[in-house]
Amino acid sequence: MRRFWKVLSVALASALIFGCSGGDGSVSPKLDSYVLPAGSAVLSFAAYSTARMPAPITGIDLTVLLPAGLSVPVAGGGASGSVTSASLTPGPLLPGTNLAFGSYSASTRKAHLSVLVNTDSYRSGEFLRLTINVASGSNVTVGDVKALNAPVSVIKATGVNVATQSSVDLTGFLKVLLSVP
Repeated sequence: MRRFWKVLSVALASALIFGCSGGDGSVSPKLDSYVLPAGSAVLSFAAYSTARMPAPITGIDLTVLLPAGLSVPVAGGGASGSVTSASLTPGPLLPGTNLAFGSYSASTRKAHLSVLVNTDSYRSGEFLRLTINVASGSNVTVGDVKALNAPVSVIKATGVNVATQSSVDLTGFLKVLLSVP
């Protein structure tokens, strides 16, 4: 009888955890219909491993496409260029000093984003936040942004093998989820 209650508890916990998923690892299907408010909004990026990684993640490069009505603040206030440091920040799961940087092209509506991780233990979770501009009168949903980025294009992910002090390509070991915090 005791085993029955343990199995039931595990089943209920699993249903609660996995029942909120959109099936593709997203948090909730309802969130996809959320309309981004005019002004500014934040997109977050989280990594998860698709296989056992041989080393912790030390860097991720990715690209993200934005639908019409969205743009990224760039240095000097222009339409294209380097993303402002205030608009691109390492995620809250990364301890210590980390570096995030990127560029944005208004003509292609594509942002190239990078983060360098200063820890030897990061393997998954939110690693980057991007503040975007949302044009007045636009009706862009989180689902619209996700649809353009299904899946998020990971250009390269790297790690460092501490034993050999060599770089390890982790690109095939992880996927990136896009959401709003």
